[in-house]
Amino acid sequence: MGKDDDKNVLKRGSVSKKDLMDEHVRLVQKEKELSQKYDEVKAIFQKLDEAYQTSKGTFSVQRYGKLKDMIKSATSESNIQQIQQAIQASPGQTAAWSGLTGLLSKAKVLSGESQDPALAQPPAKAPEKSSSFIKKIKKLTGFSDDPITDEEVMSEAQLTRDNGRKQRAITLLTNQLSKAVTQLEKLRQYYEASKSHAPPKRYQELKEMIKNACAEKF
Repeated sequence: MGKDDDKNVLKRGSVSKKDLMDEHVRLVQKEKELSQKYDEVKAIFQKLDEAYQTSKGTFSVQRYGKLKDMIKSATSESNIQQIQQAIQASPGQTAAWSGLTGLLSKAKVLSGESQDPALAQPPAKAPEKSSSFIKKIKKLTGFSDDPITDEEVMSEAQLTRDNGRKQRAITLLTNQLSKAVTQLEKLRQYYEASKSHAPPKRYQELKEMIKNACAEKF
């Protein structure tokens, strides 16, 4: 296939600015939803850890019941289902759009159009030191603290670049949520398995389960 044929294929498959704007709006909303769910997931583990630390001043007999309640609350079917639904709501369309939006830039190169200066600029970097996972996402994906959100004033190159950033952020958040679901399901499985053990042994196992779950960083 010659260069002219490549131009025709890319022209037919290129994405309009309206498409890029619509995708940007969708990605902004999706990232916001996943970020909110991520904060909720962190709260589950923080609550579990705080309850565990507070229970240390309780006698073993009373604490035994509290440890069971902590695990049942954290690993409730509602908690796990809500996280799974957030993960499953991330459509495969995101990956497909990654390829489509890339066609726009390729078409401009083949047609001899000059590249938008904004595309050549390196993405803004977040601060090097950050304990927040959200800030880590900004660092890895190139977000600035004040990203452009008004699609009307963004060029096609800016939209293409920012859509790619948001897709990467969504992937990172989805991976973290998947990790959290795995941890909660594992905790629930260990809890169920411990039911066959005598209270003294199970008491020690419950403590270890919670400590291990809370030690996992998200």
